[in-house]
Amino acid sequence: MPDFPLLRRRRRGRILAVKWGYNPNSSSLGVDVTFLLFGLSFLTLLTPIVGLILRLQARRKSPSPPGSSS
Repeated sequence: MPDFPLLRRRRRGRILAVKWGYNPNSSSLGVDVTFLLFGLSFLTLLTPIVGLILRLQARRKSPSPPGSSS
């Protein structure tokens, strides 16, 4: 029987290793970086506002020093 290339059975590949995690070149990394940038920007804007609110509340609760007219 002649050896025809089309009739020959192809060898299948083998699984060499299994790696858990995600592909760093995929779009999921882009989503993570975008979320981190927007989240950090929001926290940067929110931190001084929270500090101002806490400072105003502390000022209202503290008694006025003696000798001041209020």
